[in-house]
Amino acid sequence: MEPRYYLRCLSEPTLLGPDGQPVKFRVRKHFALLIYLAIHGRTAQRREQLAELLWGSAPPGEARHSLATALSAIRGKLGRAALETTRDTVRFTHPHLTTDLDRLAAGDLFASEDRPMLEVAGFLDGLEVADAAEFMLWKEGQHARWLPEIHAALIQLMDRCRRTGDSRQIEVLADRMLVLDELSEAGIRAKMEARAFAGDRLTALRVFETWQRRLLAELQAEPSALVAGMAMRLRRRGWERPVADPIASVPTDRWKNRPFIGRRNEYRVLYEGWEATQRGEPRHVLLLGESGIGKSTLAERLTTAAGLEGASAARVQCYEPEQGIPYAAVTSLILQLLDRPGASATPPEALAELSRTVPEVRRRFPSIPPAVESEGEASRIRLTEAFHELLTAVAEEHPVILIIDDLHFTDDASLAVLHLVLRKSRRQPLQVVLLTRSEELLKSPSAARLRENATALGFAVLEVPPLTEDETEELIRSLVPAEGPQPGPTVRRRLLQGSAGYPMVAELLVQDWLEHGDRCLALSVTAMTTELAPQAGSAAAYHAIVDRVMRSLDPTTRNVLSLASILGSRLNDVSKYALLDLTMGQTMASLARLTDLRLLRDGAHGLEFVNELVRGQVYTATPKSLRKSLHGSIANLLLADP
Repeated sequence: MEPRYYLRCLSEPTLLGPDGQPVKFRVRKHFALLIYLAIHGRTAQRREQLAELLWGSAPPGEARHSLATALSAIRGKLGRAALETTRDTVRFTHPHLTTDLDRLAAGDLFASEDRPMLEVAGFLDGLEVADAAEFMLWKEGQHARWLPEIHAALIQLMDRCRRTGDSRQIEVLADRMLVLDELSEAGIRAKMEARAFAGDRLTALRVFETWQRRLLAELQAEPSALVAGMAMRLRRRGWERPVADPIASVPTDRWKNRPFIGRRNEYRVLYEGWEATQRGEPRHVLLLGESGIGKSTLAERLTTAAGLEGASAARVQCYEPEQGIPYAAVTSLILQLLDRPGASATPPEALAELSRTVPEVRRRFPSIPPAVESEGEASRIRLTEAFHELLTAVAEEHPVILIIDDLHFTDDASLAVLHLVLRKSRRQPLQVVLLTRSEELLKSPSAARLRENATALGFAVLEVPPLTEDETEELIRSLVPAEGPQPGPTVRRRLLQGSAGYPMVAELLVQDWLEHGDRCLALSVTAMTTELAPQAGSAAAYHAIVDRVMRSLDPTTRNVLSLASILGSRLNDVSKYALLDLTMGQTMASLARLTDLRLLRDGAHGLEFVNELVRGQVYTATPKSLRKSLHGSIANLLLADP
């Protein structure tokens, strides 16, 4: 195969040789001439015109001599077959040179096995040729000609990044769009989304407000409902008013310093399911994977992205002790949906039925009629109908996403209700995402039946695999602060081996290295002889890592962690930590420290353990006598709470 050259004209122009390395020209006008000839392709150009284009300020004889020198330089770089010349004309004839404009015109934007994603920006950005006014005018004309295709390509690329969760690249593309058109709504939307996923809510709002003022001043126009709604949701923090609000909050601060690596294909399935749900074609997803593999992160990023677009999301984390409590999961979903826009439009009879299981409904709507008494199967059917009415009312305002984490711990009654609701909601804008561990799913017969009927219920089953070695290495690099000491080759190799593609294990091992340096667990004797990764189950890996982290904590923080493991979903109730004679300041400082150590994370409803296996390890590491005493004290507090 003949060697191929590639000429990049979008963004800063570059000529790449067959080896992929840039081909340099000593004189800028020589490179400018190559670009001009290559873009005009097989059309012959008159020498006088070319001389005027780039050397118009020079005398005619000198201009023709400079042109001849430039043509010789081009032949020197590309070979004699690059040009066909006569006394009066020049024609570009290189058979193996392609340009990015060819890809742009063909709509060939995305990466494949043999080529990267097309770099799209302004035409010849950054190329200035002194004393060549005609060339600069030609450049501006070409820029105007290609601008519609460039705009369309940037929108397509940003949409691809949106679907794959690549918030870093979408910001790069948004900045390029805004350079081309400072009032582009597509660019502003992408910029806001990128800042939101970087945990930088304030910058997202500043960008929007500046753009909104300019849009009104220059075009007398207003933002679309989608972008204006994104700004309203970013302004809400979730704690301003403890009552139903027509504007739902979208928590974004939790994504600060939380890289998203190696999950583009899985995220794309989720996001495309959300897009289909918006069209009234629900696509549910069952996420399967080991603990610490990244299932919860995938689901939470989906709710953030969909929440910015107006979705009403409700997420329940199921716990093993609640597995025997009928309707525990459904109750949690109902409580969250009561705060969503549209909930007040639920028929009073349905709200009355819900209040039999969830007393908070009657406190929220005291004027609803008395509930009809029922028992057994009739009671479950009536509750299902009422829950479906609530979902329908909320979905009429905005599409709904329901997420159930640790499906295998969901109570059977809630699973039965969910099963019936899914059958009744085939054409409603409702997406359900279920998260579970494959080996645990078999231990819950009801959850296993839901898995068996996944296809009939409209579920796509998605296995979340470990990260590849390259992805794990990228994750480890992103977790180490750039301004601090960097791990050497041996440490990197041990961190890579110990992680084995499990993001949470990688985070804990890196945090341990940052705390202990060469005394870290990844370099210990056991780490050198056995892999920490959960090859035969996750518990062993988390046991070793969490035990190491706990031993490094000060007594106050260790006590807060132990009590948090007992409180479970109530760990955000700071008043409960008074049982340990701790002040609010001590409690908050300890919780912040545990978040920095990545044992806790900031979820949609406050702090939570990063993983139930981590919580379980902390719980069992607490001395039995202390656990029993704390359980009794907490029970007394809960019984005294009206």
